[in-house]
Amino acid sequence: MAEENVTLVTEFVLMGLTDQGLQVPLFLVFLIIYLITMVGNLGLIALIWKGPHLHTPMYFFLSSLALADACTSSSVTPKMLIIFLSPNQKISLAESHSSGPAN
Repeated sequence: MAEENVTLVTEFVLMGLTDQGLQVPLFLVFLIIYLITMVGNLGLIALIWKGPHLHTPMYFFLSSLALADACTSSSVTPKMLIIFLSPNQKISLAESHSSGPAN
């Protein structure tokens, strides 16, 4: 019987994403995109909630999509921004799969 690889992967190392000189400009670009996305989605939700003539199924669906986009952006982008400025640029496997605090 052949032996199997039983190596336990605990983290991913991100190599070759950016040069040292590009980390800060890329951080700023993605931060600006993230802020514009959040302001746009939350502003859209606020406008639909405040305007009584916008309480129709179409606008309810639009606000649901805006909320889903805001939640998705908030779960991915902040971690990416932290990794851009982090010196080790590692993502732990347990952290990426956990739904709550790691034990």
